[in-house]
Amino acid sequence: MATPHKKAKIRLSPPEFTFFNEIKFSIGDDPLVRVDPLRELASGDFLITIRVQGRQKARALATLLVRSRRIGNIRILVRVRNMEGNRVLPITRSLSPREIANLYRIAFRTNRLFNFAVVRSSISFTAVFPVFKARVIQFFNDDLSDLFRNFNRVAAFVFRDVLRNRINRTPILFSTASQQTGSTSYRHRKVKT
Repeated sequence: MATPHKKAKIRLSPPEFTFFNEIKFSIGDDPLVRVDPLRELASGDFLITIRVQGRQKARALATLLVRSRRIGNIRILVRVRNMEGNRVLPITRSLSPREIANLYRIAFRTNRLFNFAVVRSSISFTAVFPVFKARVIQFFNDDLSDLFRNFNRVAAFVFRDVLRNRINRTPILFSTASQQTGSTSYRHRKVKT
């Protein structure tokens, strides 16, 4: 009698861990920010707590971050606290595009992945463009489509996942810094034959 083969179990990292790591490796890439471990609450929801040094920086981050993310039947809450543990609430009044761009400068001034933020207007709309360095955020994620099972994404797109994409009526358009590319010059050498 042949013994039945055990089926291989293919598992992906749960979405709450992926979202947590996106926050940890983007927002958390800052010496003034600490991302606490992911917590499951009694309700079954998950909580990500971000501790921030500096009152203005904490308030700016609380305003820019998504407050919750629903992935299927999983709800993930995001909360900002100061270093003393007090909850920091977002700004709720109406903000102009210039004020929003300034919040990016305050929130990410010491973030290693942030470059700058600008306001640009076209004929049909005005948007805020936060610009991030041309870097890849990578972490282990059980991704079977990657040889080393890593999550790999351009930093600007990770920030787009964890930050609000619209504040009031102002769209936020996440961008990657332009890499300076110079002309490549090759020195020709005579090859001895």
